Amino acid sequence: MTYIIIGGSSGLGRALAEKFAAQGCELVLVSRDARDTGALAADLTIRHGVAVTPVAMDLAGSPLPFDALDSVLGNHAPLKGLLLPAGVNDDADKVGLSAEKLAFLSRVNYLAPCELLNHYLPLLEKNSGVIIGFGSVATARGRSRNAAYAAAKNALASYFQSLAHYAAGRGISCQYYVLGYLDTNLAFSQTLLFPSASPGRVADAVYRNRFRNGRFFLPRPWYILYRIVQLLPWAVFRRLTF
Repeated sequence: MTYIIIGGSSGLGRALAEKFAAQGCELVLVSRDARDTGALAADLTIRHGVAVTPVAMDLAGSPLPFDALDSVLGNHAPLKGLLLPAGVNDDADKVGLSAEKLAFLSRVNYLAPCELLNHYLPLLEKNSGVIIGFGSVATARGRSRNAAYAAAKNALASYFQSLAHYAAGRGISCQYYVLGYLDTNLAFSQTLLFPSASPGRVADAVYRNRFRNGRFFLPRPWYILYRIVQLLPWAVFRRLTF
């Protein structure tokens, strides 16, 4: 069976590609950077003996161009899963963000993933497929930093709740991961309050749990921190700067 991985050239997407290919899954890797994705696809095909095809797609485009992706799927085994680890943030993301950046963050983190879900939902339903989304602990509570990013990820989380309601009884596995800090290039040179997790370990957990339904926190201790932030009195929370 075939899995589409959106944002499959680096970070968590790359780790997921490594894990699923090692388990014998065919893959379609989608990212904006065709060179990195192409090199990874060739490497995975050679090392694991599975069909891996790269497709260039910019999630900021509207509407998304599905022709190339649909055409590639025709050369693969039936579609079994859609994984959506793609996401983007901006150091300038604060309340009062420019309209251009607000639209970009909203599109890449929420609207484009929903378009992908809606486009492939009939095929995934037919194949008793797997849909896996990824959010962030930044959604625990709105604050001045990461305002647009957190709002978009909150919207995506809500859409996945609706998707889970739709999928119940239709044979679709639907899960959503709320992620803490990951040890990727996005964390370089940053002072982190808590330890980061290896993308490889997260990918192992995602593969192991791919047929389960529900919302999961990775690393799991982040659930406690997430709830603490939500329950903090406003007088305390408004003074936090993390």
